[in-house]
Amino acid sequence: MKKISLLMVLMALFMSVTSFAQGVKGTVIDENGEPVIGATIVDKVNSQNAAITDFDGRFTINVNAGKTIVVSYIGYETQELAAKNGMTVRLQPDNKVLDEVVVVGYGVQKKSSVTGAISQVKPEDMENRTISNAQQALQGKTSGVQIISTSAAPGSSPTVRVRGYSSNKSSEPLYVVDGVRLSDISGIDPATIASMEILKDAASAAIYGAEAGNGVVLITTKKGKAGQGKIAYDFMWTDESLARIPKMLNAKEYMQYMVEGNLFTQDYMNANWDGKTDTKWTDVAFTHGHMQKHNFSFTGGNDRGNYYLALSYLNNDGIVKGDADTYKRLTATVNGEYKIKDWLKVGTTNQVEKYNVRQVSTNNEYGSLLTAVLMMDPLTPDTYGKELPANLQAYQAMGKTFLQDGNDNYYGVSQFYNGEQYHPMIMRDNGLNKNSGFNVTGSVYGDFTLIPNLTVTSRFGYRLTGTRSSSTSLPFFGNAVQSRDYVDQSNTSSTTIYYQWENFANYMKSFGNHTVSAMVGMSFQDSSYDYVTGQLTSNGEDAIKKNDPLFYYLNYANASATKGVSGETTSSTKFSYFGRLGYDFLGRYMLQASLRADAADLSKLSPKKRWGYFPAVSVGWTISEEKFFAPLKKAFDSLKFRASWGQNGSLSALSGYSYSTDIALGGLYPFGSGIQYTQAAAPSTMGNEDLKWETSEQLNFGLDGILMGGRLTFGVDYFTKKTKDLLVWNTTPSLVIGGATSPINAGNVENKGFEFELGWRDHIGDFSYGIRANLSTLSNKVTYIDPSITRLAGSTFHTYTITYFEQGYPVYYFRGFEFDKINPETGDPMFKDINGDGVVNNDDLTDIGNAIPDFTYGITLNAAYKGFDLTVFGTGSHGNKIFNCINRPDYATSNKMKEVLYDDRWNPTNTTGTKPRAGANDMDKYVDSSAMIYDGSYFKIKQIQLGYTLPKNVLSKVGISNARVYGSLDDFFTFSSYPGFDPEAAANTTTGMGVDKGAYPTSKKVVLGFNIEF
Repeated sequence: MKKISLLMVLMALFMSVTSFAQGVKGTVIDENGEPVIGATIVDKVNSQNAAITDFDGRFTINVNAGKTIVVSYIGYETQELAAKNGMTVRLQPDNKVLDEVVVVGYGVQKKSSVTGAISQVKPEDMENRTISNAQQALQGKTSGVQIISTSAAPGSSPTVRVRGYSSNKSSEPLYVVDGVRLSDISGIDPATIASMEILKDAASAAIYGAEAGNGVVLITTKKGKAGQGKIAYDFMWTDESLARIPKMLNAKEYMQYMVEGNLFTQDYMNANWDGKTDTKWTDVAFTHGHMQKHNFSFTGGNDRGNYYLALSYLNNDGIVKGDADTYKRLTATVNGEYKIKDWLKVGTTNQVEKYNVRQVSTNNEYGSLLTAVLMMDPLTPDTYGKELPANLQAYQAMGKTFLQDGNDNYYGVSQFYNGEQYHPMIMRDNGLNKNSGFNVTGSVYGDFTLIPNLTVTSRFGYRLTGTRSSSTSLPFFGNAVQSRDYVDQSNTSSTTIYYQWENFANYMKSFGNHTVSAMVGMSFQDSSYDYVTGQLTSNGEDAIKKNDPLFYYLNYANASATKGVSGETTSSTKFSYFGRLGYDFLGRYMLQASLRADAADLSKLSPKKRWGYFPAVSVGWTISEEKFFAPLKKAFDSLKFRASWGQNGSLSALSGYSYSTDIALGGLYPFGSGIQYTQAAAPSTMGNEDLKWETSEQLNFGLDGILMGGRLTFGVDYFTKKTKDLLVWNTTPSLVIGGATSPINAGNVENKGFEFELGWRDHIGDFSYGIRANLSTLSNKVTYIDPSITRLAGSTFHTYTITYFEQGYPVYYFRGFEFDKINPETGDPMFKDINGDGVVNNDDLTDIGNAIPDFTYGITLNAAYKGFDLTVFGTGSHGNKIFNCINRPDYATSNKMKEVLYDDRWNPTNTTGTKPRAGANDMDKYVDSSAMIYDGSYFKIKQIQLGYTLPKNVLSKVGISNARVYGSLDDFFTFSSYPGFDPEAAANTTTGMGVDKGAYPTSKKVVLGFNIEF
């Protein structure tokens, strides 16, 4: 706010030179004594007579001493003063301007007037960070929000959870960007975001009705500001490396373990090991990755309009060797608005994204690069050289393809472990997968103010999405059971076209001590999706004419290839009415009520249940405005109590026409003589016209406080959120014969917890500092499920189902055997007989933990001294469990994590060991037991950044208004007892939370960058 363009400086100098002798000179400074650049000084009598302060805050204005001048600057109180030569004007922050404004559904509110539970993430929480998408910016920055990541690979996006896990299906929040609904916000550059508001309670989110059952994330992108013409360039360069390396068995330990378990004889080990190889597969698979980010922005405006233009480029090559995990993105933002008439303002917001991404295989016990790193034995060499060993030459003579590195060295093939996992670089190179696409998101709107206090908005929003993917499966030999002889090819293209048209009116009127506000509107949404996919499958020879990248297209099919093609178009629409009423008395008592009615089209719900109604009400009481509070006013600037109740909905679990009664073709029947057969048809689903929206009902109580002149702020919330009418499949039919059951509304889930936010900011002379912290607790339970269902199955590990959705337990809790102890005589694991029938079998499976944290937290520390600034940010969770699903029992010869199966194992000299002996019995139960459940609590220091802003008096000489350089350590320190790569591992974001099958881990980063403004 204290920068101006070179043009403004020239104007100030010109006015200084041309001033008359009686001109008054002076200086304008801010509350910290720093010069204010670009402040306006105006003759109160003659507004055409004005001056602007230069880079030192100095001005000269052509008025006589004693005349009244008006000094103003954005964000500060305007002052009227008597002019005198040599005067110094100290500006003070304008509390009215600085009173935070938060975005709510179809409008904005001052934070002091908010009665719902809304958290805000500001630009400073996203600037100069190595995050590539907006979801990552939410982690640890606000209470009530948890981030679940199945992969930290370049181009991957985490999943956001707002106040728990509300469904047996998806619990994604609704994303609204500049008024346009999005299903994915990963393509929006965080550098272009002005603010993010998270509508957490039902009263805040109810205005979005059927789409808001899992919370709402509102994103507002940046706009230009009047009086500020600015060009900015931001650059960031990052070096990335593996943050945590699991402790695996080395060659000596591996051989000892295999011989102990009679899995190999010592003679076999000696015959197939060169006596010196000790491969560390993390060194084979990983290297230093790099990322660079560039962002140009152009902003400006006047009292009639403004513009914001930005162009960003990101290039991230991940930590896996080679270029198989890369993400490249080019984004552009074009925002502008203009007041054409006093009664009409028009504007547009636009975000354009083009991306290319490649990712390696992860999170799969049946073949993934990350899992292979943990399972490959250390006796197998990385490469053999330019000639294969004799035992593999026979396979080569059979026509098998052995892959090589860039120096023509053959990759190693294990003689000790044969399974779905093999050399990670062969897994990287045995296919060529490419994904690319574009997103165009935007809106065009007009604000009509035909009568005072009433603004009517008409907004047309759109989203155009296109994706392209190609997969080329190449010949390779990984081991005796994993190989491919020919080339296969597949390609898919898809397009999504979405648009919405919304019209709504906002009215606000104050009379006396009363303020009344109202909003009413309608919304129409239409979405269509189409795709086409084609496959060429080999049939005795390559599916394409030549194994060459120039031929990796469907057009070059071999005549023998098996061809396949599929595709279709689907569409859906939704129509809505909504309204909101608000009342405020003296800024002390506040009331707000809203109602939304949503209608789904017939692809989702039947005419009988297509309409859903979602009401909400909230109240606020500013206690600090009461007379009885006067004795505490010296400490408290503000203290407000909030309470709210509301309902939201969700249809995320429904597929097309789930409610309908369907007929499907069956077998062929010979009803006549000869070879004539009749095609049969029978009911495939029984239908359910009573199917309706899932409903989330939430009660919230909150307290907000500001103390000690604004230096201390806090917020406390308690909520209870009950989701009912969950959409459930697989119910057991009673008397109906034939067909499968359609989904029914037959499940309830409850989430409840506390949320705390605390902030402190102050300064001591030139030293300023601030602390912000948040903490959220969560208790989750399935409170009802249809009696015909005992439990719903979730994620699996090999042949075991390991997570379940069941009444009385947290959603998708871990279910397995309860490990008891190691038999001191045999070294075999022993398990608890839960039902007491004397036999340990599947009837003894029980609750062995869950992945939902007891609490999550985040803390941010800021400090600044003169030109230097420091930021330290950390986040963590406590009480969540991780199911380690790395070692399958049918592949006993794979490598082992030392802490999981090697350290303190039973052997004849350690009969009190806490881990099974090598080659123990009942390992199939052991890997499906509480022995594989680990504490997933962690604390990560996500950022330690030191920056320096160059002195303005130096920069002004070269026409630069601001420049800052910085260095940072991001994700560098993780504190956790979990022995795997990353304690944030998850196989998927719903049924597989906390399941580690080899997730792509978070990398630690060394960051250098600078920001410059003209």
